[in-house]
Amino acid sequence: MQHYGLTLAPGVLFIYIKRTVLVMLGRLSIDDAFQANIPGLWQAIWSSMIFTFLVSVYPGIQNGLTLLFANMMMQMVAVLVMVFLFMAALRALQLEARMFAYIVPFLWIENVQHLFAGIIQNFVIVSANPKLLMLITPIIVWTIYWLWRLGKVQLQRGGWIATGFLALSFVIDLLLFIIVQVRVHMPVG
Repeated sequence: MQHYGLTLAPGVLFIYIKRTVLVMLGRLSIDDAFQANIPGLWQAIWSSMIFTFLVSVYPGIQNGLTLLFANMMMQMVAVLVMVFLFMAALRALQLEARMFAYIVPFLWIENVQHLFAGIIQNFVIVSANPKLLMLITPIIVWTIYWLWRLGKVQLQRGGWIATGFLALSFVIDLLLFIIVQVRVHMPVG
């Protein structure tokens, strides 16, 4: 399967979104879908920034550029901290050989979840119908399952290690969210 280095062209991003969805549907092998190396890692990191920008533009326009800036900064810090902590943990577990084969798909699955959930949140804002937020629940459940399964399959150390990486990711996101809420005074709800 062709990979695209550091290319962030819209067509390439759509290809990786499609590959991620196919992986999450069980129709494409994880190892075939992603570029498991440093360029693939940076491509996944920058893609997360692009997706964050796309789903934050409308709320940012509605609530001021401070919200857009805070979302972008929070995403960059969260992804980089998570990657560095994952790398440290994988080295401690002597799983360096599986590092990129785990982290790159992990980021892409999170990217797709973030993009789809962000699109739904924008529909909620536009329609003023908070009931649409219920559509995010199956996306979150599906994503958590695949992130857990990814850890179990790619790291080959069992479900508890996979659960630990999921918990670490969740704690990083939660702490950064709380920090941003306190510092920027963003409205909740």
